[in-house]
Amino acid sequence: MMPTSRGSIVAVESWGLTIQGHGREENEDAFLNWPDHLLWGVADGVGGGCGGREASRLLVRNLMRTPAPSSLDAHIGNVRCLLERANHELRQGTTGHAASTIVTLLIHRDRAACLWSGDSRCYLRRGDVLYQCTRDHTLRQRTIDRKELTVHEAARMVRGNIVTNAVGIGDVLELDTACFPLRRGDRFLLCSDGLSNCISPEVLSACLGRSRARDAALGIAEALHGCVHSDDATLVTVFLCGG
Repeated sequence: MMPTSRGSIVAVESWGLTIQGHGREENEDAFLNWPDHLLWGVADGVGGGCGGREASRLLVRNLMRTPAPSSLDAHIGNVRCLLERANHELRQGTTGHAASTIVTLLIHRDRAACLWSGDSRCYLRRGDVLYQCTRDHTLRQRTIDRKELTVHEAARMVRGNIVTNAVGIGDVLELDTACFPLRRGDRFLLCSDGLSNCISPEVLSACLGRSRARDAALGIAEALHGCVHSDDATLVTVFLCGG
């Protein structure tokens, strides 16, 4: 249970699942569904082979060491520290150039934060509107931010989906953070790009409009089965329900 700023209680309900891509020998994605610690995450291994798989699982294992937070700032600091530790372990490891994207959702009382590196995303459905809380760390998004190409032009980039940030890519981990107040009824979706590249925001929003986090997750998975996807696809849904 989570007290809001008005003193009422909000229950948090969440669900996670992962689907291996067609033709893949193994799933390189991993996720964390930890409502007791108000922490959720999705990691997408980069680099292929066992390296990407081990990198994403290393991130999740590190996040599972997160202590119970005393504040949102403490929650952010704990998660950042553990991801920096994972970055160091990957840089010093024996799995070659293994790396992994990461997106996390943290909640404390009536506020939330997203921390991310790479192109795994966090969406928020508030009311009937779907917001993307994260900004992709990709060559495509970089050209858009620098106004080198329009959104329409960048969509045609052959190598636009190459990630520019991820845990394990560099000696210094670059994490972006977004903080925002919560409202009763907020619905979150964390996902890897294997999902966001296949399913439109309109379909995601419709699925998040279902009454339960589990139903939303299964609805998105059903929509994914209607697509031909070679990439692994992973999602976590988090619903704030009035209590």
